[in-house]
Amino acid sequence: MKPTDLRGILQYIPRFREKVFVLSVDGAIVTEENFANILTDVAVLRSLNIRVVMVHGAGAQIKALAEQQGVTPSDTSGSGVTDAPTLQLALTAANRLSHEILEGVAAHDLRAVITNAITAHPLGILQGVDHLFTGKVERIDTELIQALLSQGILPVVPPLGFDGDGRTYRVNSDSVAVALAEALKATKLIYITTQDGLIHEGKMIRQMIVADLEAILASNKEAFEPDMSSKAVHASVACKA
Repeated sequence: MKPTDLRGILQYIPRFREKVFVLSVDGAIVTEENFANILTDVAVLRSLNIRVVMVHGAGAQIKALAEQQGVTPSDTSGSGVTDAPTLQLALTAANRLSHEILEGVAAHDLRAVITNAITAHPLGILQGVDHLFTGKVERIDTELIQALLSQGILPVVPPLGFDGDGRTYRVNSDSVAVALAEALKATKLIYITTQDGLIHEGKMIRQMIVADLEAILASNKEAFEPDMSSKAVHASVACKA
């Protein structure tokens, strides 16, 4: 790194000190070797007094568990129909991943807590289809999250939501990240995926203005890679919030 590069970085530190960054990490990323480097980056952000909230997905792990158990999941993204067996897969996968994140965070001398800060209600019946145990975010316990952040603790948020009766719902992690970013008035919402950018009609898109993204979503949403379609939709929502 050149000295001029370092000076370029330092100019941003006062701007983001005490601000909130929401990191949305795909489940497949958590189990990769490179995840340790991501946690190193998180540790650097914390050392600069940037407050970090981490949301994680579990789609890849749900698929793997389903294959091991000989079960066909009804949905892996948290957007489709979640039947009872798939909910159990999601619970197992999410709990394992949250624990792995805690292990990694501890190795970087950081404190973290798995939270139940997402209040969710059933997604319900859409176009005549009952989505069963798929949920939608109704409320964020911002008081809890802010209390943890003020103590230097990293909140880890799984792709699960809970209602007032203690029932659990599978919730799309991208939508959870957007809801958190809105509720916490986050300065940055960062999606960390297995791709280098959005892939649309086989072409990599590394940056795009919101208006262009909205136009693509309106005209040809299906042309996005399946695992990136949710990112595109929720990124558009976040930018308009």
